[in-house]
Amino acid sequence: MSKKILLQLIVVLILLVPSFVPAQTHEIKIYTVQKGDTLWSISRAQLGDPFLWPKVWKENPEISNPDRLYPGEVVKIPVYLKQKVREEGVPAARVTGKMPEKQQEEAKAVEQKPVKIPLKPLISDDLMAASGYISDTVPAVGMIEDSPSGKSLFGNDDTVFVQTDKPADIGDKFVIIKALRLETPMATRDKGYIIEPIGVVEITKVEGGDVEASIVKAFGPVRSGDLLDTYYATVPPLTTGEFRKPDIQGEVIAARNLRLLNALFDIVYLDKGLKDGIEIGDMFRTVNTSSGHTIPTGIIQVIGERENTSTAVVRGNTGGAISAGNQFTQLK
Repeated sequence: MSKKILLQLIVVLILLVPSFVPAQTHEIKIYTVQKGDTLWSISRAQLGDPFLWPKVWKENPEISNPDRLYPGEVVKIPVYLKQKVREEGVPAARVTGKMPEKQQEEAKAVEQKPVKIPLKPLISDDLMAASGYISDTVPAVGMIEDSPSGKSLFGNDDTVFVQTDKPADIGDKFVIIKALRLETPMATRDKGYIIEPIGVVEITKVEGGDVEASIVKAFGPVRSGDLLDTYYATVPPLTTGEFRKPDIQGEVIAARNLRLLNALFDIVYLDKGLKDGIEIGDMFRTVNTSSGHTIPTGIIQVIGERENTSTAVVRGNTGGAISAGNQFTQLK
């Protein structure tokens, strides 16, 4: 073979080599659609940029709607886009595409949706059950008589004989109460009773003329002669932790010390209620004005309300115990 022919063959081979060089590898990942997936969410999860969804859609021409994918459907994801440099430093999808309609609506809804604040009980179950209230009358429907053991002082799980105004059945429950007459006339209220719940009994046996009951919960000592009230469930109010501090003034008409009972706090009763605009959760400061001076005594928070009165728990003491005759006013 002549040198001239050999040279011509070499030139031809050189010209043909580029045609055998493979094109740049475009790595494709196969993804199986899950419930709730869209091309927007898939692009965000798989490529790190939701605005690349038009590129993913282009790779999957069989998909007619980027918002409507079906579980089990296969999507080809061009993962090489993760490393690809965008023109002028701007992702191509942000220039050529926009967020699918469904995702626009979802994003808007998320922006407008208020942050959900978890609710928490204002006080404990026991404190709510033992807090009591002010009443013009005594709501008694029976009483504790005595016990099979002969004791006259009872606590949790003790068995007692009870008398009820109406026939009672096994399983019936009653609230054990003390009714204390308001002894010190107040400037705004000079009559009524403090109704103090001190426990709960449940009827366990009805035989002949005897009705036995078990004390299922005692907030303090229970005695023969204590009254029974119709059973009512007490549920602590739920709160977000945001409380009003209204400009309402009034008087503390009675107080109870519950700190010795299951480490509960003091309870006070106020001469203002629903009709005066008081709401559960309201906070006030209390002051003693008996000496002619205004001496701060503490901070209270309303936990129960009636038409003309309300019940509050002491949240803090600043000048000794809060007592009947103290004034309450706006907390600043």
